[in-house]
Amino acid sequence: MRNISEIADSVRRGERISTDDALTLWREAPLWLLGELATERKRRASGDKVFYNRNVHLEPSNICLFNCEFCSFRRREGDADAWYMSLDEVEARARELQGSDITEVHIVGGVHPKHTLDTYCEMIRRVKRALPHVAIKAYTAVEIFYMIRLAGVTVVEGLRKLVEAGMEAIPGGGAEIFDAELRSKICPEKCSAEEWLAVHRAAHNMGLSTNCTMLYGHIETLEQRVDHLDRLRKLQDEAPGFDAFIPLKYRSRNNRMSDIGECSVEEDMRMMAMSRIFLDNIPHIKAYWVAYGRPTTEMALAFGADDIDGTIEDTTKIYSMAGADSAPRMSVAELEALVRDAGFTPVERDTHYNEVKRGQNTEPKVTKQLTPQPTPQPKSAPKPTPAPKQEPKEELKIETKTEPKAEPKPTAKKPSLEQQIKEEMKQKEMTKRDSHAIKSGDISRKVAKENKTKDASKRDAIFGFVTRHPFTANVVMMGVLALALIIALYIGLLSGTRHGKVIAVPDFRGMNIIDARHIADVTDLNIIVRDSIFDVDLPGGTVVDQLPRTSDVRDVTVKPGRKVYLTINAYSRRMVDVPYVAKQTLRQALNQLEREGLTVQKIIYESDLTSTDYVLRQLVDGREVHPESKFKVAVGTGVTLHVSYRSEEQNTTVPRLVGLSFAQAKSAVWDNGLNIGKVVYDESVEDIVMRRKAKVYSQSLRQSSSVSRGSELSLYLTCDEELLETKRCEAETEAKRIEEERRKAEEAALEAMADAME
Repeated sequence: MRNISEIADSVRRGERISTDDALTLWREAPLWLLGELATERKRRASGDKVFYNRNVHLEPSNICLFNCEFCSFRRREGDADAWYMSLDEVEARARELQGSDITEVHIVGGVHPKHTLDTYCEMIRRVKRALPHVAIKAYTAVEIFYMIRLAGVTVVEGLRKLVEAGMEAIPGGGAEIFDAELRSKICPEKCSAEEWLAVHRAAHNMGLSTNCTMLYGHIETLEQRVDHLDRLRKLQDEAPGFDAFIPLKYRSRNNRMSDIGECSVEEDMRMMAMSRIFLDNIPHIKAYWVAYGRPTTEMALAFGADDIDGTIEDTTKIYSMAGADSAPRMSVAELEALVRDAGFTPVERDTHYNEVKRGQNTEPKVTKQLTPQPTPQPKSAPKPTPAPKQEPKEELKIETKTEPKAEPKPTAKKPSLEQQIKEEMKQKEMTKRDSHAIKSGDISRKVAKENKTKDASKRDAIFGFVTRHPFTANVVMMGVLALALIIALYIGLLSGTRHGKVIAVPDFRGMNIIDARHIADVTDLNIIVRDSIFDVDLPGGTVVDQLPRTSDVRDVTVKPGRKVYLTINAYSRRMVDVPYVAKQTLRQALNQLEREGLTVQKIIYESDLTSTDYVLRQLVDGREVHPESKFKVAVGTGVTLHVSYRSEEQNTTVPRLVGLSFAQAKSAVWDNGLNIGKVVYDESVEDIVMRRKAKVYSQSLRQSSSVSRGSELSLYLTCDEELLETKRCEAETEAKRIEEERRKAEEAALEAMADAME
């Protein structure tokens, strides 16, 4: 099995990773590394572009034959909040959209018991008739498979009828999780994974583009997620046609799985990043903003997403009924601002990911001719003769101005001989200077004339070259213009977007929130407090986590003005309701306790005839909790869980914990039916804050060994990277040795069986 470094290098080279690689990355890679790798893959696929479209949803009915555990949308016929739109009502709704600038109508809803294939085809025809310029993306594979099976035709025949009616694409809903066992628990009545895949395979082979999805964050395992992604990737290899993959977050309100709660934002980002990293053959990854909300959607763009869906216009209720935004609507300006705030370029697209250029009307219209023709004059009107240019006349009064009468001059005295000689010398000197000035003026005029002649010669040479070599001259001129344009764009980017400027993200962990805000102001970053915890060992207001996180390996850089999301230690220990987590699986109970800010004090295993890892009862401070119990405890309080096991499953296998953080190790210990014993930090862990960075370098129970459920496992943690690397190598060597022993034991057992048969 490859380590994180090897897998990361493979991703950077653009290579495909295996399912084992995906599990390793998902479990062990720091979130910042997943974001970096996913962003690199995203840039190879779509550069800095993030797509959106102008769309509305039509949900004709929430009445559905199927009753999935996770669904908050489904209603029975006759329920007070059930709705049903007739074909006339659907057409009327479509006509209300006439004149709008939408490019897509998205039609999904419940699998109504009275709807047939003909009903669905007629619905598409009516919408298309009202909105002929709009693409129709209609019906999940679950709806399509049901209507086709009801009609008694093949998948290809049914799809062909829908296409003839006007359907252009298929959305990706209904996939949920492909694992058959899990599917039998959460959506047993729906079509199988193989049937869902068969619908999309047939659509791709017909040239129809589709999307694909996964519903995550409920009771599925990482292995089931990776298996789901792997089946999608294989289908895309076999029959390309998926435009986008959409990770759909499970929202927990108003359904029968509400006690499970919802996964964290960090898990959302891991899901988004791993989708982009693993699905190397699906062009786009969509962060469906209706499911996530705006802040998380913006964050997802830094983890590989390059699409956020569209304007919606408050036309979908599937997520709002499950606890998301009650009125999902975003204007184009808001969508584009969200993308720009994340540091990317917003691009409007159509259903098939063609870029939409607004302001360039493609409809035929009358336009002015580029070279207008002269308007002919009427024959009866003589052509006007231009008046001769007249020189301005001098006024006669200037010529006939009367001079004043001169008065008699006095008689001048005759100059002496000396004065006459001086006057003659003066006249000669003046004459000499005038002659020199005339000559100088002639020379200047001559030089100017020669320069003018040279300039004219140069111009003649240039125009002569252009005349003789027009192609070369045009190429040179285009090159000069292109260079000027590039320089202008570069200067504009520098001044308008601060392109090229990056800031190394400071490590805020351990700081007080006031100090963190001061540093953020100085470094031109924007602090957002997204969550709080309570740790009795930490002062109130201490930053305990951040996103993006810093790295000991290299600087993590962002653009100026970017948001940094912080988790801080609360100033006071808040009180929370104790949830009732009995009568469900251990994994569900752990998830629910974690969401409420509670922890597990101890797991006590009890023998049971029917099930393993099922919570029988729970206690808090020695007091048993019942469904009707209503009381509060402080955040961080431990809960004791009594959990079942079948006698044949009394033992469990010890997981390998070396290299995991304390939080990850706790989860793995509980998932494998064990309890946390002592927790020991070595001398490299100098303070409380560093404990959150420490990782397991040793464990009291040997990995892969078999022990009784409920056994205690002590953990030893360090911040010493060299020690951790040494212990990781030892653990991997041990794992290979154990695997080799297991393989040899299986071979020996097979040989013994063969000998016995002989």
